[in-house]
Amino acid sequence: MLRTRIAPTPSGLLHAGNAVNFLLTEHLARSTGRELLLRIDDLDQERVRPTYVQDIFDQLEQLGIHWDLGPRNAEDLGTTWSQRHRLALYHGLLEELRAAGQLFACNCTRTTIARCRCAELGTDLDAPDVTWRLRLTAPCLVAFRTPHGTVSTDLAERMPPPVLRARDGRPAYQVASLADDLYFGIDLVVRGEDLFASTACQVHMARLLGRSAFAEALFVHHRLLLDAHGAKLSKSAGAAALDRDPEGSTDVKALRELALQLAKEVA
Repeated sequence: MLRTRIAPTPSGLLHAGNAVNFLLTEHLARSTGRELLLRIDDLDQERVRPTYVQDIFDQLEQLGIHWDLGPRNAEDLGTTWSQRHRLALYHGLLEELRAAGQLFACNCTRTTIARCRCAELGTDLDAPDVTWRLRLTAPCLVAFRTPHGTVSTDLAERMPPPVLRARDGRPAYQVASLADDLYFGIDLVVRGEDLFASTACQVHMARLLGRSAFAEALFVHHRLLLDAHGAKLSKSAGAAALDRDPEGSTDVKALRELALQLAKEVA
């Protein structure tokens, strides 16, 4: 079964950029005969709030988006679909990468990572207060499929060695996202262009793990919606939330038209 997904994070109220991505993904799913999975990325429970979870379901209803697989409401998410229920998958991938010698222990912060030499130090991965990062040897060329053909990029130039396990032992986004896409059989991933490096990272990991099917998936990266100052819309930066009232001011028609415009751009 061909399948794609929308993957909101309940760390804030959804904004117009989220809505257009979801509408675009639904359009591509229906036009290519794919199932649509709703995957809520709630692994970072410290940032999850019930209001944010409910907002996802409210906005999907308001946007008229129908998904084939995934939680139907907040209770269903908690009992069945939360990423907490798939922790064993994430830790399993981490252990595979560890056994293959693809991880190193790191005690750098975001401000010191540019000077990181932890990969050379050989610190024990079981040492306290360290993150686990993926080894990247420059150049690290990664190729993947897009609607415009195969593209190649140097992952080592795109990002520093990514964190795959946090200091508290929690699997990080890159490994959780890959594990979920493998588990659910995702073969089309629709993302904003700001996540191009994440695509390269996850394809690289999939190949290291021998998961060739995901490495052959199709990846669509669309342009971002910008605010009045030319910055991308972001929950953390306080982007205006979509109206939660079905009778409110959110212009669903305009958002859907923009999604169709993006579909033409990425085709």
